[in-house]
Amino acid sequence: MAPKPTPSSALTKLILGRSPSQSPATSVRHYSAPIDGTIPAAKQKYVPTGGRYPKGFLVSGTHVGVKPTNKSTPDLAFIASETPCAAAAVFTKNKFQAAPVTVSREMLKRRNNAGVRAVIINSGCANAVTGKGGMEDAEKMGLEADRCFEEPSDGKGSSTIVMSTGVIGQRLVFYSMLTCLVP
Repeated sequence: MAPKPTPSSALTKLILGRSPSQSPATSVRHYSAPIDGTIPAAKQKYVPTGGRYPKGFLVSGTHVGVKPTNKSTPDLAFIASETPCAAAAVFTKNKFQAAPVTVSREMLKRRNNAGVRAVIINSGCANAVTGKGGMEDAEKMGLEADRCFEEPSDGKGSSTIVMSTGVIGQRLVFYSMLTCLVP
């Protein structure tokens, strides 16, 4: 039996917020709470305090400032599989589909729903009704997320599903996310 591959150091740094050689933090959050760690009393009933998470998947959320008015709430999520995996998705049939919908649908079709490594999600900008530029932004977002993995490309393009939610009609302020994804 082959040894289980370990996540790349860049992926570990993105997910854990530290390099693999640094000692772990005293506690690990398994939910998305505000950056300062406080959870409003009205929301505490929705925050899991236990349970199991799927083995082989890593999850991270951070604030990158997608929306200028958001100064502290996490607005970028990254879900990664330690090894390439199968994926499926349900997409809108709306006539006006956002760029991430089109890019992700085409990626899954190109890969025959296999060899997927991650899902990257931003909130604050839907990257919808943005034309060719929005498509380029969604493709670039997926490719930048792929850089977190040490394995060479398999020649099938990006292996990351891209999702966006938020303001419609505005291009994604992409440079703010690049600083979080650079390995």
